[in-house]
Amino acid sequence: MNMTALRWGLGVAAAVLVSSFSVGVQAQDPAASETLFRNVRVLDVVKGQLGAPTNVLIEGGRIAKIGGDITPRGPAKIVEGGGRTLMPGMIDVHVHLTFGALTMPQMLSPDLTPEKAEDAAGRQAHDMLLRGFTAVRDAGGPIFGLKRRIDAGDVVGPRVWPSGAVISQTSGHGDFRLPSERSRKFGGTVSRSELFGANFIADGTSEVLTATRENLRFGASQIKLMAGGGTSSDYDPIDVTQYTFEEMKAAADAAADWNTYVMVHAYTPRAVRRAIDAGVKCIEHGQLLDEATLRVMAEKGIWLSTQTLADDNPNMDPNRREKRREILANNAALWQNAKKLGVKLAWGTDFLFEPELNAEQNAYLIRLKSWFTPAEIVKLVTYDNAQLLALSGPRTPYAGKLGVVEEGALADLILVDGDPLARIDLLGDPAKNFDVIMKDGKFYKGGQ
Repeated sequence: MNMTALRWGLGVAAAVLVSSFSVGVQAQDPAASETLFRNVRVLDVVKGQLGAPTNVLIEGGRIAKIGGDITPRGPAKIVEGGGRTLMPGMIDVHVHLTFGALTMPQMLSPDLTPEKAEDAAGRQAHDMLLRGFTAVRDAGGPIFGLKRRIDAGDVVGPRVWPSGAVISQTSGHGDFRLPSERSRKFGGTVSRSELFGANFIADGTSEVLTATRENLRFGASQIKLMAGGGTSSDYDPIDVTQYTFEEMKAAADAAADWNTYVMVHAYTPRAVRRAIDAGVKCIEHGQLLDEATLRVMAEKGIWLSTQTLADDNPNMDPNRREKRREILANNAALWQNAKKLGVKLAWGTDFLFEPELNAEQNAYLIRLKSWFTPAEIVKLVTYDNAQLLALSGPRTPYAGKLGVVEEGALADLILVDGDPLARIDLLGDPAKNFDVIMKDGKFYKGGQ
């Protein structure tokens, strides 16, 4: 057994690497413990209103005061806003920092090591923060080591809500074994992907409980379970339902005992109804849901975390393109119906095995304008997504309020050159339009 891979995958000991992800970080005056934004217009994302010019004081990673003639108590960094918009940092609630940083051939390469994978994921984390995404929910994969390094300041990246290894039944959407890898119950060994911390293949309530508790042990803020077929996996058609009621309930009960929740990958009404009955609190994807199931979700307060979806491309496996056909065809109707019926909505990207797509993260957010007003999009990617993060309760990795510019909230902020309520496309070009990006009161862009 490759013990180095096992320790990395489970987060027991992060690899000690030389950090190369500090490009774009602005050095701060060590004597300056405060930051004062002068003459900025605060974006109230809940009301969808842009305030009059004002001042905002940051102390110790939090927003200390808004409005009036503010005099810092000590040495302060002064940012002249010039009437620009100060808004909360954006949140993507469905990323895979590791899976999204590597192509499938790279994932399958015998030369891939935990250190190489974490290095690639760290570079993507850096770029993600520089696109204005100050917090993300990692929806499954090797993440605990990278998260620790980001939190320690060794790697630049967003705040991370980690799920840990995805939990899948044999032949489920998270069964990443090669055809040559037999089940460990029938003459095989622990699969390479499990050693890398990518997944747990768990069958029966006992194994599901163990897998759930293992992720919680290593710091998962929520649990990711595969409840139905998927487009990027080999063994499971889209229509199949995965995990029995008892297995899903075991995971949901174990998560609830830790005061957090389970999210599931699922598309079909049958898979989603079973998950809801089992106690699952958040559905990922859902493009094949009917109105009756969406009504149940609205009535029970179940979250729907879904995407604007990548288009097909010629490099995709033909089988994957066929599996995606109905998903893509139903994506617009899902957004429209879920919004109409009052389902709790969250947005994420879910880029997998196509690292070049990561640069399009903001552009995929802007695609929402087909179904939402600019104010609704801004609220969705800040306040609403923050409410989903808060569903982790005491398992949340960071104490404090996100998704708003309010006194006492965490100082994750973007200074935008323009008004996103008038021109939502401003959020689609962060390099041009984001003059300051701040996380936890520290500058990662601008602030000179």
